Amino acid sequence: MAKILGLGTAAIDTILKCDNIPKEDGTSLIREEKVLPGGSCANVLVTLSRLNVDTSLLVKIGDDQYGKVLLEDLSNNRISTDNIVTNKGGTTLRTFIAVGEKGKKMIFSNVGDSLMNLKEEEVNEDMLDDVDVFYTDMFPVKPAIKLGKICREKGIKVVVNLQSTPDRMEALGVTLEEIEEMMSLSDIICGYGDGMLELAGQKDYESSAITVFEKYRPKLGVIVTCGDKGAIWRNSKETISCPSFKVNAIDTTGAGDAFLGGVIYSMLIKKAPVKDSLVFANACAAIKCTQLGPRIHVTLNEVKECITKSK
Repeated sequence: MAKILGLGTAAIDTILKCDNIPKEDGTSLIREEKVLPGGSCANVLVTLSRLNVDTSLLVKIGDDQYGKVLLEDLSNNRISTDNIVTNKGGTTLRTFIAVGEKGKKMIFSNVGDSLMNLKEEEVNEDMLDDVDVFYTDMFPVKPAIKLGKICREKGIKVVVNLQSTPDRMEALGVTLEEIEEMMSLSDIICGYGDGMLELAGQKDYESSAITVFEKYRPKLGVIVTCGDKGAIWRNSKETISCPSFKVNAIDTTGAGDAFLGGVIYSMLIKKAPVKDSLVFANACAAIKCTQLGPRIHVTLNEVKECITKSK
């Protein structure tokens, strides 16, 4: 069985289901409130775990109540916690997510003092034993670069996700130079639309995919996720656009994470063609949008049924 190691965010999310996302000085009624485990990297691994893939998370969390909840949740989702680093007396990443009509959202993050303090010396080559794919959202980036270099030597596939804009990452201590170094070690670069536009200095998604690919030349290509417009993939030969599935969205939180889990599963584990992998990933994202909360609840058969019904 393939094994995936993910280095990146794990969080406790407070989801506020609202009538609408208010404008400045506006108000909105909260119709439903839930506290749920989330975090982009953990969400990707949960997607893979529910598709019966062996996964392990590498992250630093606090030993507070939220860290304890995360550990229990990861174990319940069959994600190995062997590589979890605990910050004694530390605080765990929390996010507060307001979800309005048609699943539109606004996210506030309390980073805490643990996530970004994972040190290079706290990660090592042994963490990559039997690993087939290393995935990272670059939070934090220095230990990700260290493991990325080892992966390059060992022939382990590397997937890098730009889940935020470079400006926002810089505010958390991740420099553009570090982002570029991590991307130079990747086999697949994936990023959400605005982040890739900023990185590429372009005004449209297709141009950003081309620019990022030409600069970093990842072996398996660049993917730009475009929200309800689907996704764009680029390699040295062609650009492929894949439209999204039309669903009644109630919460788009974690849709990009479900998409990435689908890409890794289909393209890197099942070795499916690019177009088929994008369709599979878009189906995962669509299913997630119909569910409240940051994580997808799905089986492989349900993804296949979603694809079949869309034809």
